[in-house]
Amino acid sequence: MTRIVHLSDFHFDGSAELRRALRSLIDSAIARAPDLVVVTGDLSADGRPAELDEVARELGRFGSVPRVVLPGNRDLEPTVGPPGEARSVSVDSDLDYFLALEPALTLGFDEASRTTPDGGPAANTDPEAAWSERFGPISSVHRGIDVHVVAVNSTPRLRSEALEVAARRMRRAAPGALRVFALHHGLLPVPGRKLRDGDLTHRSGDVLALLADLRVDLAVHGHIHRANAWQLSDGQGSLVVASAGALVNDGRRDASYLEILAEHGRLSIWRRSVSTGRPTLLYEGALAERR
Repeated sequence: MTRIVHLSDFHFDGSAELRRALRSLIDSAIARAPDLVVVTGDLSADGRPAELDEVARELGRFGSVPRVVLPGNRDLEPTVGPPGEARSVSVDSDLDYFLALEPALTLGFDEASRTTPDGGPAANTDPEAAWSERFGPISSVHRGIDVHVVAVNSTPRLRSEALEVAARRMRRAAPGALRVFALHHGLLPVPGRKLRDGDLTHRSGDVLALLADLRVDLAVHGHIHRANAWQLSDGQGSLVVASAGALVNDGRRDASYLEILAEHGRLSIWRRSVSTGRPTLLYEGALAERR
């Protein structure tokens, strides 16, 4: 059996309250004895080095357990508003087509320039460098016999070059390994939560089409602050999409994370409450056979 814990959206600001909450979350996740930890961004409230340093120390408590850690918009961009309020990112809405076959990935995404909240030039500090010093590359891969994870940075938006690299990395998965794609921003709206500008990643439908074409088993993300799972099918295979809860609020009034189990060709996803430890089953089903 392979056990993954999926954590997201700590929004850690250095306060005593969130320090206690973060420690409780990590304690709970460690107790599940995971084989892999996936963290999908917004670890900090504002991307300050002191915030990132404390989160890095907490994640270090997993010891030798492999970790895939992605940044979120709050880690890399100036942000305004309380947790759960996404910073607006201008995106193109014209979708003639993006892919029927993978060569359509040559259609580019525009890069948004980095500015301060008042529209002025960005400071000389490099948020990506600060992130990489503590957590490694902003887009990364975990190659294992049982699970293969490809993680991409979705701030300020997914770039075509990043998806091309992700596609190549996904194809290198070991035969029979669980194929997992990770990002910060959402891929689908979550029932019961009002959709805000910037909640979903740029061209999320096209990304889902790519993942189906690559026969990815599971896509995980954060940003929405609510635990949920969907199963999608393109008629030839299926893809499960899972949204993690948050430390600050996951829509159910308490902090939570996801526990993902893969065993004997089956996948199950559980929401774990940090305060009570109570598991709630979000999804259970057979993994699709490889084409």
